[in-house]
Amino acid sequence: MKLITFDFWNTLFLDLDEDIRSQKRVSHAHEILAVYKPDLTRDQVEAAFQVANKDFERQWKEYRASTMDRFVQRILATLDLKIPADEETRLIEFFETVLLEYPPVLVPGAVEAVVHASKNMRIGLICDTGYSPGTTHRRILNKHELLSYFHAFSFSNETGYLKPSSQCFLKILDDLQIIPEESVHIGDMEYTDIKGAKEIGMKAIKYIGSNPEAVPESIADAVISDLNELPRLIERLM
Repeated sequence: MKLITFDFWNTLFLDLDEDIRSQKRVSHAHEILAVYKPDLTRDQVEAAFQVANKDFERQWKEYRASTMDRFVQRILATLDLKIPADEETRLIEFFETVLLEYPPVLVPGAVEAVVHASKNMRIGLICDTGYSPGTTHRRILNKHELLSYFHAFSFSNETGYLKPSSQCFLKILDDLQIIPEESVHIGDMEYTDIKGAKEIGMKAIKYIGSNPEAVPESIADAVISDLNELPRLIERLM
């Protein structure tokens, strides 16, 4: 193996605070938008968020990457409200970076897995970004001194594709000029991570340690519940 690609969420990092961040987005939006519509209530803003979230989820289920620009536009359209362009930009930036205020936590063994893999292989990251773009995810990695270990990135908001699209994986392979047969992907989702990698000829490792209800049955080449098992697997696959 010449390359290993990691999934971000539930493989390297766990998200424990999305509910808090969601409420922060609503409160911040209400504060900003009420300046331009004084009779606007928080309940109205929350209802507009629900409309925007449904649109976001519909895009997600169709494996199409969405953006916070679209999300904010849907909120404004629902509220029949226009605000200055610079204010809209600041609102988008807040939505995209609130992850830094309530950051995800490292999965046990994640740092060691990345560092060990870097000794013998190139490393890529494939991430369906959700509400926060690749720029914010890079800042999270940098905070934990992991950013420099990665040689290539595939963030859905930058590529326009969500896993299991082959484009998510081929972005890394093309950047590093490595063929699928010399690569392995590790992630927690059977349909997106494992199926996506296997369909283009990569090997795949399913990590189930972040989800106690995960089904171990898989088309993956291996299933692990502890990232400390990864070095041994890499040596076997090499």
